[in-house]
Amino acid sequence: MNFFRREKVITVSDSRQKEKIQEIFAEHNIAYKIKVKETLQRNVIDTARLGSMGKDRMKFQYSFYVDKKDRDLARHLVAIR
Repeated sequence: MNFFRREKVITVSDSRQKEKIQEIFAEHNIAYKIKVKETLQRNVIDTARLGSMGKDRMKFQYSFYVDKKDRDLARHLVAIR
């Protein structure tokens, strides 16, 4: 899968959604790559009260990339999931 021939189909932040999409793509033989982005989700109220001791949570975003030739099918499949 060439980088220039890939397009982002969907981005999700729920690991269960990520796994479901992986299953769907595997069932339909759609090759994909996942880009994972870590984001720090801060609890604003705790951070204001406790300073750096506030509760911070790591959150992940999963972006799915597929070949351009599979783009329409992949978008259709994740839309009906």
